Amino acid sequence: MNSTLMPTKPGQICKIVSGIADMEPEEVYILTEDPSKFENDDDILVVNLKDLQRNIKNPANAERIPVRKEELVVVGDDLTSYVHSWNNK
Repeated sequence: MNSTLMPTKPGQICKIVSGIADMEPEEVYILTEDPSKFENDDDILVVNLKDLQRNIKNPANAERIPVRKEELVVVGDDLTSYVHSWNNK
C-alpha cells in the first residue's frame, strides 16, 4: 500500500490531505469516478466509507462528496487490500 499517490482508478481508498471544513482528517473515502478523466484541480466525487457502511442495503443513498483531485491521497488500492492492511500494522 502506497500512501503518497494521487488517485488513478475508481474504487481506490483515499484520505483528504487538506483541511476541508466538516471533514475529519482520519476519515477514508472511496472514489466513485474514474480520476484519469479529471485534471488535478477538478472536483471528483468520493463517498465516505462510514456513510457507505451505514447505507449498505442501499449504497446509492450514501452521499457523494466533491473533492479536488489534488487533495486526495491513496491509502489503499481497493477496499479489500485496505482492510487486509489493518492486519499488517
